[in-house]
Amino acid sequence: MNRTVEIEITGMHCASCSILVDDCVEDVPGVVSSRTNLKSGRCAVVAAEAVTDAQLLAAVVEAGYVGVVVDG
Repeated sequence: MNRTVEIEITGMHCASCSILVDDCVEDVPGVVSSRTNLKSGRCAVVAAEAVTDAQLLAAVVEAGYVGVVVDG
């Protein structure tokens, strides 16, 4: 079963930034999809239940940004 996690991301300033975030998040095993919206500064991730918030946030940090999991 999958779950959806929304991450607020700080520091993105162009389309390349959002693509980089998606690429890094999608490299996490168990992630089905990642859609980052530059305008809203948020990333919607669909991932297996076993994928932790910490794993997703670590991928955002790997991309060079700061992320916080948000509700809705």
